[in-house]
Amino acid sequence: MSALLSVGQSALLAAYAQLRTAGHNVANANTPGFTRQEALLATAGGQYGGSGFLGQGVDIVTVQRRYDRFLAAELASSTALAAADSARAGQLGRLDHLLADTDNGIGVAIDELNAALADLVNRPADASARQIVLARADALALRMRTVDAQLQQLGHEADERIGHAASLATDLLGRIAGLNERIAANAGTGHPPNDLLDERDRLLLDLNGFLKAGVYTQDDGTVSVFAAGGEALVAGNRAAILRAEPDPLDPSRQRVVLALGATGLPMTATTLGGGSIAGLLHFRDQDLQAARARIGQLAGAIAAAFNRQQSLGADASGVAGQPLFASGEPRSTAASTNTGSARIVASVVDGTQLAASDYQIRHDGVQYLVTRSADGLERSYATLPQTVDGLRIGLASGVPAAGDRFELRSATTIAAGFERALSSGAGLATGYAVSAAGAASNTGSVSVSAFAVNAADANLAQPVTLTFTASGTFDVSGAGTGNPTGVAWSPGQPIDYNGWTLALQGTPQPGDRIEIVPTGDPSVDNRNARAMIGLADQPLADGARFNEAFAALLADVGTRTQSAQASESVSTRLLGDAQAAQAQVSGVNLDEEAARLMQYQQMYQAAAKVIQAAQTMFDTLLQATGR
Repeated sequence: MSALLSVGQSALLAAYAQLRTAGHNVANANTPGFTRQEALLATAGGQYGGSGFLGQGVDIVTVQRRYDRFLAAELASSTALAAADSARAGQLGRLDHLLADTDNGIGVAIDELNAALADLVNRPADASARQIVLARADALALRMRTVDAQLQQLGHEADERIGHAASLATDLLGRIAGLNERIAANAGTGHPPNDLLDERDRLLLDLNGFLKAGVYTQDDGTVSVFAAGGEALVAGNRAAILRAEPDPLDPSRQRVVLALGATGLPMTATTLGGGSIAGLLHFRDQDLQAARARIGQLAGAIAAAFNRQQSLGADASGVAGQPLFASGEPRSTAASTNTGSARIVASVVDGTQLAASDYQIRHDGVQYLVTRSADGLERSYATLPQTVDGLRIGLASGVPAAGDRFELRSATTIAAGFERALSSGAGLATGYAVSAAGAASNTGSVSVSAFAVNAADANLAQPVTLTFTASGTFDVSGAGTGNPTGVAWSPGQPIDYNGWTLALQGTPQPGDRIEIVPTGDPSVDNRNARAMIGLADQPLADGARFNEAFAALLADVGTRTQSAQASESVSTRLLGDAQAAQAQVSGVNLDEEAARLMQYQQMYQAAAKVIQAAQTMFDTLLQATGR
């Protein structure tokens, strides 16, 4: 009787275990990260009784999770990718919205300045027309600075998000290490602590939301966690620390450092591999920097072009024009790890040649290696100063040591200091200091077909006379010219002296003169104002016109935004597929669990009947023996 009772008891316990497991599944159907569990049963074997082997019931082997490590790895990878794409796309969307203001944007301000200059061409002596030009110049400078400040704010916000994410990731790493210790303590039982494993998997999935984490499971059930670049994040019960700290090359910007013990390793978007931190780093260091550099490049080109044209003209009082705009200056920062005493300085020598980039400078012990951040172009120089992309880079003091590094902020600093420098409308150099015309006594048909000032020469305002000695030669007299004689000439050929250039047409007679004399009233002269309008049609922003350069900025940001949003859409869909695949294997289906509960309930009732039958038989036996 005891054997039958034992069989019934084992069946009852097995049914109870399955009922309890199914109930646990139902209770946690909506618990994040919960994996469906099932009780594994195995026959208890048979006992030989002469007429064969009689079964001894059922054993409960263990309770295990419906878990697929390949699906879990795919879900973790998809989570990291989707988090990176989402973080970058969200920030790029804000950047795109900021720059796409067609009513109050930089492009509108450029057009309004050109319109005011066009009005000034028609009314150079009108004080109100001059003042409007200054107002439009001021509005353009203000919009440049405002946009740059807003971009800087986006960068500061990205830094704060990165720091917060690094803190949360560090907390997750510590909790994973703690769970490793608890799981290892249960290794001696021979059975998996399923709920602890679920909790650790959930934390690992959360960790992948910040950075891509690879997992290797040890024999004792603990996991070793690694970053995408192979750096250890968790080893047993030891966890690394992910922190944000000032960048040695630029203290105003945060970098991410991974510390395990005393070693600190800087992390980049590439080494992080994915997660929101990588997406934010990508946005801040590439997308945002590219936009700021393009705006700075445009500001530098506008300032250089207009200031140069101002210097070629004469203002209302006949004085050479002063700068219309001022702009920010390049800033160099030495790495805090440098061992040398060198101090690098830079200045803008030609704003129209500025590249939309900052620079990294390193000294290898022999030469300076100057790397353009935007495209990685590297140039080497044995000594400084050198002119690079419109910048004059020099050594202010000290001596560099091998391995010393410097961050040169150039394009990204220009727009912050872009402002109107001219204080009075009378200071607008609308005219030229000199004018050219044929002498009244000329007998030939020679005349001036074109005249322009192309250099701010010290002798620009000095009178000069061209006297033809024949139809194809002339003599020159005037300060600064050198007074050459017998200069060969043909119609249309440019003639250049003292910073001006002219072209003549017609046929001169011997003795005919072309006289270059100071302009009588520069305030009513509009020739240099016309040249200012012409700047808009010249490729002065590193080979592009001003509006083309701004349009290229909008196109670049728009392309980056659309690409990021497309990547986000794809990665989100892949994440949804991975979640669905894992849910199909590991998720709790309440309908299935309800059916199993009925099955296990019937099994329990049947096992109870077996025990009841054994009890009845035992009672009958006792009665038959008279006991």
